[in-house]
Amino acid sequence: MTRALAECGSSSVFRSGVAPLESVGIRTSFKTIERVSERVGAEVAETQHGPIARSTAQSQAPRNRAELLVLQGDGMRIRERTAGDGGKSDTSADPSAEADDGIPRQDYDNGWRECKVGVVSRMRRGRVDRNGEYRDPEVLVQTSLATMCDIKVFSEKLLAEAERRGLRKAKEVVAVSDAGHGLPEVWRDQFGGSIDAWIVDFHHVSARIHECATVVSRDQRAASKLFGRWKDLLYDGHVEKLLRQLTSHAQEHASRPKKLTRLREGSPGRVLWTHVFYIEKYHEHMDYAYYRSRGWPIGSGHVEALAKQIGVRMKGASKRWTPVVGSEAMANLIADRASQDGRWEKRWPCQVYSAANVQLG
Repeated sequence: MTRALAECGSSSVFRSGVAPLESVGIRTSFKTIERVSERVGAEVAETQHGPIARSTAQSQAPRNRAELLVLQGDGMRIRERTAGDGGKSDTSADPSAEADDGIPRQDYDNGWRECKVGVVSRMRRGRVDRNGEYRDPEVLVQTSLATMCDIKVFSEKLLAEAERRGLRKAKEVVAVSDAGHGLPEVWRDQFGGSIDAWIVDFHHVSARIHECATVVSRDQRAASKLFGRWKDLLYDGHVEKLLRQLTSHAQEHASRPKKLTRLREGSPGRVLWTHVFYIEKYHEHMDYAYYRSRGWPIGSGHVEALAKQIGVRMKGASKRWTPVVGSEAMANLIADRASQDGRWEKRWPCQVYSAANVQLG
């Protein structure tokens, strides 16, 4: 019964879960669904990712050595309830300032918090097929985690999850993400020599050069062709050549600025230099031709899919979550159910009763 309520609560709005449960003979209230979902989510957070669970993670690693272990990270905003004036921002605070997790101060004061999401996958290496097309690595088993905690706690939880999947004995370990949400520091400081490479998500960089192409050429067809050429350069490992071309176009609009804030926001020069600086800073993590030759992934679609799944349930115009007991519990619950190692099923004993005419709440 508890499982049915938790699954219902993590899949849809609490009120929307009442009717489906009644259709199978379970009479309950939305408040009961909410309470049970939050309780189970809190149990998941503690038993799967709490301090004790993290300390024993390595002992749970499979005996067989992973051919390729892939770590992915991402972040998204969830809105929590705030005390005091109903969630209105503190007008005395500097709206341009940022809170600890990088969210603008005004948004932070309005209840916005970052939910950090991680995925660990044991994979079979990618390959080039008969037609010369690269086939992405195949996922063998994938586990997930999500937390509203700060980046330090997130990195500890992600490390434990990686150890649980065989980090220390894996033949190769790579991390894939964009360069936001504090993730570069996670890969460098928490994992250090444990990973063979950090790969900046190819599709994220592609989106940046697409914006550059639309700035350089206002004609849609010409911009599309230009983007295609630049994307090919990126994909084939010619990042230096791509950078030279982007820099040349940026200089046509504005001289290289010491600070981007000296350029008008939204101006062509600022857009182009923003992306040039990004690629210059992280170009060592964009050797996509080499990554494919090793059979590694170049995109972080799996963690983005998990973030989207959490967002569908937890984001919305009228949705605000109680800190910790609501937001943290629900994020953990959704991520646990998304894991493919059977952990959710193992949490529950076999059903030995009929659900008909059961009434709760």
